[in-house]
Amino acid sequence: NYAKTNPDRAILAVNTFQKDSEDLNPLIRALAIRTMGCIRLDKITEYLCDPLRKCLKDRDPYVLKTAAVCVAKLYDIKPELVEEQGFLDMLKDLLGDSNP
Repeated sequence: NYAKTNPDRAILAVNTFQKDSEDLNPLIRALAIRTMGCIRLDKITEYLCDPLRKCLKDRDPYVLKTAAVCVAKLYDIKPELVEEQGFLDMLKDLLGDSNP
């Protein structure tokens, strides 16, 4: 894909997605975290952790669902990072969430 052939440009785009992950609109936040999760580069994983952590604590169910899927994608790229960052525990907490 494009990110693998142009990793430097992909990293530049990540800054925009990081900002979008804090947007007031939940759809923008979800799309930002989804897009970052689809950039399957090892270099990007470091930039994904903070926005992903925030989205896993979001109040919007769609953002939470999208962030949970992103954890799975990140695990596929770098499983040790997912465990170190506590994302698996955060997923377990989401499973017990009463929000439908």
